[in-house]
Amino acid sequence: MNSNPLSTRSTRFALAITVFLLTSGFVHLAILGVFGTTWHGPLSFRKPALFGISGGMTMWSLAWLMTQLSRSRFDRLLINAIAISLFIEVSLITFQTWRGVASHFNHSTSVDAAIEFTMLGLILFVTGAIFYLTWRTRWLRTIDPAMAIAIRSGMGLLALSCLLGIATSVLGEVSLAAGRSYEVWGRAGVLKFPHGVALHAIQMLPFVAWLTRICGLKHSSVRIVQSALAAQVLFMLYAVWQTSQGRDRFDWDSTGGTLLATVLLLSVYPTLSLARGFARCRWTSGRNVLKSNW
Repeated sequence: MNSNPLSTRSTRFALAITVFLLTSGFVHLAILGVFGTTWHGPLSFRKPALFGISGGMTMWSLAWLMTQLSRSRFDRLLINAIAISLFIEVSLITFQTWRGVASHFNHSTSVDAAIEFTMLGLILFVTGAIFYLTWRTRWLRTIDPAMAIAIRSGMGLLALSCLLGIATSVLGEVSLAAGRSYEVWGRAGVLKFPHGVALHAIQMLPFVAWLTRICGLKHSSVRIVQSALAAQVLFMLYAVWQTSQGRDRFDWDSTGGTLLATVLLLSVYPTLSLARGFARCRWTSGRNVLKSNW
Protein backbone atom coordinates (compact mmCIF):
# COMPACT_ATOMS: atom_id res chain seq x y z
CA MET A 1 0.00 0.00 0.00
CA ASN A 2 1.06 3.56 -0.67
CA SER A 3 1.69 5.56 2.50
CA ASN A 4 0.09 8.63 0.88
CA PRO A 5 -3.65 8.87 1.65
CA LEU A 6 -6.34 9.44 -0.94
CA SER A 7 -6.50 13.15 -1.70
CA THR A 8 -9.58 15.24 -0.98
CA ARG A 9 -9.77 15.96 -4.72
CA SER A 10 -10.26 12.24 -5.40
CA THR A 11 -13.29 12.12 -3.11
CA ARG A 12 -15.14 15.01 -4.77
CA PHE A 13 -17.73 12.74 -6.40
CA ALA A 14 -18.41 11.00 -3.08
CA LEU A 15 -18.75 14.38 -1.37
CA ALA A 16 -21.17 15.55 -4.09
CA ILE A 17 -23.31 12.46 -3.40
CA THR A 18 -23.07 13.31 0.31
CA VAL A 19 -24.49 16.77 -0.33
CA PHE A 20 -27.29 15.32 -2.46
CA LEU A 21 -28.26 12.72 0.17
CA LEU A 22 -28.23 15.24 3.01
CA THR A 23 -30.24 17.74 0.98
CA SER A 24 -32.80 15.08 0.07
CA GLY A 25 -33.06 14.01 3.70
CA PHE A 26 -33.61 17.51 5.03
CA VAL A 27 -36.07 18.40 2.26
CA HIS A 28 -38.20 15.37 3.14
CA LEU A 29 -37.88 16.21 6.82
CA ALA A 30 -39.21 19.69 6.01
CA ILE A 31 -42.09 18.15 4.03
CA LEU A 32 -42.86 15.95 7.01
CA GLY A 33 -42.90 18.96 9.33
CA VAL A 34 -44.76 21.41 7.10
CA PHE A 35 -47.50 19.12 5.86
CA GLY A 36 -47.85 17.22 9.12
CA THR A 37 -47.75 13.76 7.56
CA THR A 38 -47.38 10.82 9.92
CA TRP A 39 -44.03 9.97 11.49
CA HIS A 40 -44.85 6.28 11.77
CA GLY A 41 -45.50 3.54 9.27
CA PRO A 42 -43.87 2.27 6.06
CA LEU A 43 -45.35 5.08 3.93
CA SER A 44 -44.13 7.94 6.12
CA PHE A 45 -41.80 10.58 4.67
CA ARG A 46 -39.70 9.79 7.74
CA LYS A 47 -38.03 7.00 5.74
CA PRO A 48 -36.55 9.11 2.89
CA ALA A 49 -35.70 11.79 5.46
CA LEU A 50 -33.81 9.50 7.83
CA PHE A 51 -32.21 7.38 5.11
CA GLY A 52 -31.08 10.50 3.28
CA ILE A 53 -29.55 12.12 6.36
CA SER A 54 -28.08 8.89 7.70
CA GLY A 55 -26.74 7.86 4.28
CA GLY A 56 -25.24 11.30 3.75
CA MET A 57 -23.52 11.30 7.13
CA THR A 58 -22.14 7.81 6.52
CA MET A 59 -20.92 8.74 3.05
CA TRP A 60 -19.19 11.86 4.39
CA SER A 61 -17.47 9.80 7.12
CA LEU A 62 -16.25 7.18 4.65
CA ALA A 63 -14.93 9.86 2.29
CA TRP A 64 -13.06 11.45 5.20
CA LEU A 65 -11.79 8.03 6.30
CA MET A 66 -10.21 7.47 2.88
CA THR A 67 -8.02 10.51 3.50
CA GLN A 68 -6.78 8.93 6.75
CA LEU A 69 -5.83 5.53 5.31
CA SER A 70 -2.69 4.43 3.53
CA ARG A 71 -3.61 4.54 -0.13
CA SER A 72 -4.51 1.45 -2.13
CA ARG A 73 -4.74 1.16 -5.92
CA PHE A 74 -8.52 1.03 -6.26
CA ASP A 75 -9.49 3.45 -3.47
CA ARG A 76 -11.03 6.04 -5.76
CA LEU A 77 -13.08 3.39 -7.54
CA LEU A 78 -14.18 1.91 -4.21
CA ILE A 79 -15.36 5.15 -2.61
CA ASN A 80 -17.22 6.12 -5.80
CA ALA A 81 -18.88 2.69 -5.95
CA ILE A 82 -20.03 3.07 -2.33
CA ALA A 83 -21.38 6.54 -3.12
CA ILE A 84 -23.32 5.28 -6.16
CA SER A 85 -24.72 2.36 -4.14
CA LEU A 86 -25.99 4.60 -1.33
CA PHE A 87 -27.35 7.07 -3.87
CA ILE A 88 -29.36 4.34 -5.65
CA GLU A 89 -30.58 2.80 -2.38
CA VAL A 90 -31.85 6.09 -0.95
CA SER A 91 -33.32 7.05 -4.34
CA LEU A 92 -35.27 3.78 -4.49
CA ILE A 93 -36.58 4.27 -0.95
CA THR A 94 -37.61 7.83 -1.84
CA PHE A 95 -39.20 6.66 -5.12
CA GLN A 96 -41.29 4.06 -3.31
CA THR A 97 -42.44 6.58 -0.71
CA TRP A 98 -43.62 8.99 -3.40
CA ARG A 99 -45.39 6.08 -5.12
CA GLY A 100 -47.24 5.48 -1.86
CA VAL A 101 -45.94 1.95 -1.35
CA ALA A 102 -43.57 0.40 1.19
CA SER A 103 -39.92 0.18 0.20
CA HIS A 104 -39.02 -2.70 2.55
CA PHE A 105 -40.74 -6.09 2.97
CA ASN A 106 -42.85 -5.36 -0.09
CA HIS A 107 -43.24 -8.22 -2.59
CA SER A 108 -46.74 -7.32 -3.75
CA THR A 109 -45.71 -6.77 -7.39
CA SER A 110 -42.76 -7.78 -9.54
CA VAL A 111 -41.59 -4.14 -9.59
CA ASP A 112 -41.69 -3.87 -5.81
CA ALA A 113 -39.90 -7.21 -5.40
CA ALA A 114 -37.21 -6.16 -7.91
CA ILE A 115 -36.69 -2.87 -6.06
CA GLU A 116 -36.31 -4.63 -2.72
CA PHE A 117 -33.95 -7.21 -4.23
CA THR A 118 -31.85 -4.41 -5.72
CA MET A 119 -31.67 -2.61 -2.39
CA LEU A 120 -30.60 -5.82 -0.66
CA GLY A 121 -27.78 -6.30 -3.16
CA LEU A 122 -26.62 -2.71 -2.66
CA ILE A 123 -26.70 -3.10 1.13
CA LEU A 124 -24.64 -6.28 0.95
CA PHE A 125 -22.06 -4.57 -1.26
CA VAL A 126 -21.79 -1.52 1.02
CA THR A 127 -21.55 -3.78 4.08
CA GLY A 128 -18.72 -5.74 2.47
CA ALA A 129 -16.92 -2.49 1.60
CA ILE A 130 -17.32 -1.22 5.16
CA PHE A 131 -15.82 -4.43 6.55
CA TYR A 132 -12.92 -4.07 4.13
CA LEU A 133 -12.32 -0.44 5.16
CA THR A 134 -12.58 -1.43 8.83
CA TRP A 135 -9.80 -3.96 8.26
CA ARG A 136 -7.79 -1.23 6.51
CA THR A 137 -7.91 1.02 9.59
CA ARG A 138 -4.94 -0.97 10.88
CA TRP A 139 -2.88 1.24 8.57
CA LEU A 140 -3.88 4.74 9.56
CA ARG A 141 -1.77 7.80 8.96
CA THR A 142 0.23 9.09 11.90
CA ILE A 143 -2.47 10.59 14.11
CA ASP A 144 -2.96 10.92 17.86
CA PRO A 145 -3.91 7.76 19.79
CA ALA A 146 -7.36 9.02 20.77
CA MET A 147 -8.37 9.64 17.15
CA ALA A 148 -6.97 6.26 16.10
CA ILE A 149 -9.12 4.52 18.73
CA ALA A 150 -12.14 6.56 17.65
CA ILE A 151 -11.75 5.70 13.96
CA ARG A 152 -11.07 1.99 14.44
CA SER A 153 -13.82 1.43 16.99
CA GLY A 154 -16.27 3.67 15.10
CA MET A 155 -15.76 1.66 11.93
CA GLY A 156 -16.05 -1.59 13.88
CA LEU A 157 -19.37 -0.51 15.34
CA LEU A 158 -20.56 0.64 11.90
CA ALA A 159 -19.71 -2.79 10.47
CA LEU A 160 -21.51 -4.51 13.34
CA SER A 161 -24.52 -2.22 12.85
CA CYS A 162 -24.67 -3.25 9.19
CA LEU A 163 -24.71 -6.91 10.22
CA LEU A 164 -27.50 -6.18 12.68
CA GLY A 165 -29.39 -4.44 9.89
CA ILE A 166 -29.12 -7.55 7.71
CA ALA A 167 -30.24 -9.69 10.68
CA THR A 168 -33.19 -7.33 11.13
CA SER A 169 -34.21 -7.93 7.52
CA VAL A 170 -33.97 -11.71 7.91
CA LEU A 171 -35.93 -11.75 11.17
CA GLY A 172 -38.49 -9.37 9.69
CA GLU A 173 -39.07 -11.77 6.80
CA VAL A 174 -39.43 -14.64 9.31
CA SER A 175 -42.04 -12.68 11.28
CA LEU A 176 -43.86 -11.70 8.10
CA ALA A 177 -43.99 -15.33 6.93
CA ALA A 178 -45.48 -16.28 10.31
CA GLY A 179 -48.21 -13.67 9.95
CA ARG A 180 -46.68 -11.24 12.44
CA SER A 181 -45.45 -7.67 12.09
CA TYR A 182 -41.99 -7.37 10.53
CA GLU A 183 -41.22 -4.45 12.86
CA VAL A 184 -41.83 -6.22 16.18
CA TRP A 185 -40.04 -9.16 17.78
CA GLY A 186 -41.86 -11.07 20.49
CA ARG A 187 -44.29 -9.03 22.54
CA ALA A 188 -42.95 -5.54 21.82
CA GLY A 189 -39.28 -5.76 20.80
CA VAL A 190 -38.36 -3.15 18.16
CA LEU A 191 -36.37 -5.06 15.54
CA LYS A 192 -34.60 -2.01 14.07
CA PHE A 193 -33.51 -0.70 17.50
CA PRO A 194 -30.16 -2.60 17.72
CA HIS A 195 -29.29 -1.67 14.13
CA GLY A 196 -29.62 2.05 14.73
CA VAL A 197 -28.05 2.69 18.13
CA ALA A 198 -24.39 2.54 17.02
CA LEU A 199 -24.79 3.23 13.32
CA HIS A 200 -23.26 6.69 13.71
CA ALA A 201 -20.47 5.88 16.14
CA ILE A 202 -18.08 6.62 13.26
CA GLN A 203 -19.19 10.26 13.52
CA MET A 204 -19.66 10.47 17.28
CA LEU A 205 -16.36 8.97 18.47
CA PRO A 206 -14.04 10.95 16.13
CA PHE A 207 -16.02 14.07 17.08
CA VAL A 208 -15.31 13.36 20.76
CA ALA A 209 -11.62 12.86 19.94
CA TRP A 210 -11.58 16.13 18.01
CA LEU A 211 -13.22 17.96 20.92
CA THR A 212 -10.55 16.70 23.32
CA ARG A 213 -7.95 18.22 21.00
CA ILE A 214 -9.51 21.67 20.71
CA CYS A 215 -10.34 21.74 24.44
CA GLY A 216 -6.73 21.06 25.41
CA LEU A 217 -7.42 17.63 26.96
CA LYS A 218 -4.48 15.84 25.37
CA HIS A 219 -3.44 13.94 28.50
CA SER A 220 -6.92 12.53 29.14
CA SER A 221 -8.11 12.24 25.54
CA VAL A 222 -7.64 8.45 25.31
CA ARG A 223 -9.57 7.84 28.53
CA ILE A 224 -12.38 10.12 27.38
CA VAL A 225 -12.72 8.35 24.02
CA GLN A 226 -12.52 4.92 25.68
CA SER A 227 -15.27 5.86 28.11
CA ALA A 228 -17.48 7.13 25.27
CA LEU A 229 -16.76 3.92 23.36
CA ALA A 230 -17.65 1.74 26.35
CA ALA A 231 -20.95 3.62 26.74
CA GLN A 232 -21.71 3.11 23.04
CA VAL A 233 -20.93 -0.63 23.15
CA LEU A 234 -23.08 -1.17 26.24
CA PHE A 235 -25.92 0.81 24.70
CA MET A 236 -25.79 -1.55 21.72
CA LEU A 237 -25.86 -4.52 24.10
CA TYR A 238 -28.83 -2.93 25.86
CA ALA A 239 -30.67 -2.58 22.54
CA VAL A 240 -29.96 -6.20 21.62
CA TRP A 241 -31.13 -7.36 25.05
CA GLN A 242 -34.37 -5.37 24.95
CA THR A 243 -35.28 -6.60 21.48
CA SER A 244 -34.31 -10.22 22.09
CA GLN A 245 -36.49 -10.25 25.22
CA GLY A 246 -39.44 -8.83 23.29
CA ARG A 247 -39.41 -5.60 25.27
CA ASP A 248 -39.93 -2.04 24.06
CA ARG A 249 -36.96 0.36 24.14
CA PHE A 250 -37.56 1.55 27.70
CA ASP A 251 -39.58 -1.30 29.14
CA TRP A 252 -36.57 -2.71 30.95
CA ASP A 253 -36.11 -5.59 33.35
CA SER A 254 -33.28 -5.78 35.92
CA THR A 255 -30.67 -6.66 33.28
CA GLY A 256 -31.81 -3.98 30.87
CA GLY A 257 -32.03 -1.40 33.65
CA THR A 258 -28.51 -2.24 34.83
CA LEU A 259 -27.12 -1.94 31.31
CA LEU A 260 -28.83 1.40 30.73
CA ALA A 261 -27.70 2.76 34.11
CA THR A 262 -24.12 1.74 33.31
CA VAL A 263 -24.36 3.52 29.95
CA LEU A 264 -25.43 6.71 31.72
CA LEU A 265 -22.65 6.42 34.29
CA LEU A 266 -20.01 5.86 31.62
CA SER A 267 -21.29 8.92 29.77
CA VAL A 268 -20.76 11.20 32.76
CA TYR A 269 -16.94 11.26 32.60
CA PRO A 270 -16.54 12.28 28.92
CA THR A 271 -19.44 14.75 29.17
CA LEU A 272 -18.09 16.53 32.26
CA SER A 273 -14.49 16.42 31.02
CA LEU A 274 -15.39 18.01 27.69
CA ALA A 275 -17.63 20.60 29.35
CA ARG A 276 -14.88 21.54 31.80
CA GLY A 277 -12.26 21.65 29.04
CA PHE A 278 -14.48 23.80 26.84
CA ALA A 279 -15.21 26.20 29.72
CA ARG A 280 -11.50 26.46 30.52
CA CYS A 281 -10.68 27.20 26.86
CA ARG A 282 -13.34 29.90 26.73
CA TRP A 283 -12.10 31.40 29.99
CA THR A 284 -8.46 31.37 28.85
CA SER A 285 -9.39 32.87 25.48
CA GLY A 286 -11.48 35.59 27.11
CA ARG A 287 -8.73 36.43 29.59
CA ASN A 288 -6.17 36.74 26.79
CA VAL A 289 -8.49 39.08 24.89
CA LEU A 290 -8.90 41.26 27.97
CA LYS A 291 -5.15 41.38 28.49
CA SER A 292 -4.48 42.33 24.90
CA ASN A 293 -7.12 45.10 25.04
CA TRP A 294 -5.73 46.38 28.35
